[in-house]
Amino acid sequence: MEQKRLLEGGCFVVDPDGLDQASFGDWHQAAVVDCESGASALSQFRVRLDGIDAPVRRFPDADCVLFVLTGRGFIVIGGRHFDLSPECGALIRPGEAFRIVPVGGALELLLTVCPQSKKGEWLEQMAEEFDDSYPQRVVLVDEKKRQATGDRFYQVLVDAEVGARQITQFIGVIPQSKLPQHFHAYEEVIAVLSGNGLLWAGAQSTPVRAGSMIFLPRKQAHCLECRDQEGMRLIGHFYPAGSPAVRY
Repeated sequence: MEQKRLLEGGCFVVDPDGLDQASFGDWHQAAVVDCESGASALSQFRVRLDGIDAPVRRFPDADCVLFVLTGRGFIVIGGRHFDLSPECGALIRPGEAFRIVPVGGALELLLTVCPQSKKGEWLEQMAEEFDDSYPQRVVLVDEKKRQATGDRFYQVLVDAEVGARQITQFIGVIPQSKLPQHFHAYEEVIAVLSGNGLLWAGAQSTPVRAGSMIFLPRKQAHCLECRDQEGMRLIGHFYPAGSPAVRY
């Protein structure tokens, strides 16, 4: 399968093995979307940490939102410790330093930054700044909190309630189905967690499967068709923040 598939209006799908990777000690990252790939607001990186020699990072003026794909560990934000487990979301507020440490093996995650930043800062030591107005930074998936939109379901993980200014993060469930094409007023990046199907943009389509990364520009007509009897699960991040259920 072609590594990056371009569709109408700047939509694209890329698979993890098609991303160029850069390493900084035990921190290995690949850019999923940034200004060079057509995004105007979001940067997203797929990150793997495979040792305890994890760097201290900081993005001075941006929301940073994490989603753990695989593995366990913990994150230190301004001296505060939070446990990380598969499919949890986490927020680092602007100007807060953080360090992510895997426990018991490699940790793979998505790091979404808004406003865009290609690099951020690499610090020699942990800065102690932490916004106590938002003490709870890690959110777990809870089916009791999911909401319906048509025949689909979603749960918001990270939003203004935990301190995000720019980004909404949600986990979604799509049954075997195809919605009419629609568009959103936000820019969005989606990762398929399980299942398979097609991404449609206008008259064009391309296959998606577990691991596929999808970029959707603002106001571009599209739909995700799930062809899997077991359904499709996905994690989405979008700017500006709002409700995943709003579509036009």
